[in-house]
Amino acid sequence: MTALQAGTEPGRRPMKAWSAYALASMGVAVVGAGLVSAVATPATSDAVWFSAVVAWCVQVFTFAGMIYFRDHRSMFVAGWVGGMALRFGAVGGVAWWLSRSAALPREAALLSLVAFVFLLLLLEPLFLRWDLRTR
Repeated sequence: MTALQAGTEPGRRPMKAWSAYALASMGVAVVGAGLVSAVATPATSDAVWFSAVVAWCVQVFTFAGMIYFRDHRSMFVAGWVGGMALRFGAVGGVAWWLSRSAALPREAALLSLVAFVFLLLLLEPLFLRWDLRTR
């Protein structure tokens, strides 16, 4: 069954997977940050929420790249490696910023950033082929 037969335009099909991932990952990030904030100090809570937002933004951006490269099989591994480089770069950039700033507790921010990136990374396989499923 082609995309047009299924009632969707070819250009909009990847948007279904991306939007489903964006909403689900936002839910995971909000619930996770909310649970930690309920038992943490205000400074730690701020660090956790900051990390949740950074991780969600990085993951949504890299997931869009994964969806793009999914349809270009010869470039899929390059897209995956590029996404991993962006994730490591985000953690490194936040670590560099926190090493020169006292804005947030370093340990809480970095540990929660790595945890959120990992959790949201685990969601990717569930949504990578979301728009290709049959009804």
